Amino acid sequence: MFMKKFISFLFCKFLFRVHYYNIENLEIYDKYLICPNHSSVFDPFFIFPKTKNLSIMAKSEIFKNKLVSKILTHYNVFPVNRNKVDVKSLFHSLSIFKENKPCEFLIFVEGGIVKNKDDIGTKVHNGAVFVASKLHVPIIPVYISRRPNFFSKVDVIFGTPYYLDKNTLKNKSLVKKESKNLINKIYSLKKESK
Repeated sequence: MFMKKFISFLFCKFLFRVHYYNIENLEIYDKYLICPNHSSVFDPFFIFPKTKNLSIMAKSEIFKNKLVSKILTHYNVFPVNRNKVDVKSLFHSLSIFKENKPCEFLIFVEGGIVKNKDDIGTKVHNGAVFVASKLHVPIIPVYISRRPNFFSKVDVIFGTPYYLDKNTLKNKSLVKKESKNLINKIYSLKKESK
C-alpha cells in the first residue's frame, strides 16, 4: 500500500500530471490482461497505482543487477528474453491466473519502447493474444500518452475489456490478426481524451 501511494505521488502527481479515463473498466473483471502501448520507461508506474495485484513482464536485460532483480521480483515483475521463444516466461505468464484471487498481468504488446513515430502501430508481439486465448481471460487495451516530458499531462485511457475466442490459437494467421487488432484498439483510444 505504501509503495502504491509513493509511486502515485511521485510519478502520477509530481513528476507527471496523470489523468485517467474509463478507470471503471478495471472493475468489471477480477482477472485480466492489461495491454498498453509503450513509449517511455515510466509507463508501468502510471498503471501500477490503479491495480490490485499486478504482475509485469519486462525485458531480461534489466534483471542483470542482483539488487534491481530482487526488487523487481518482489513486486511481481519477471523477465522475458525478447530474442527467442522464452518458454519459462510463457509458463510463468500462464501460472499467474491459476490462483483464486484478483490479478492483473501487464504485457507491453509492442515488445519494447517505441521511440520512432513511424513505428507506431507497426510493432506487435503475439504473447498477449496467446495468453488471453489460452486461459480465456479478458484483455484491456490501454493508451498512454507517448513520450511525455516531466511535469506534463499524461493521459491513461482504459479501453473496454474483451475476450478472444478459445479457437484463436488453432490458426497462426488468426493469432497475428488478433494481435494487429489489439494494437489498433490501443492506438484508437487516443482520441477519447480529446
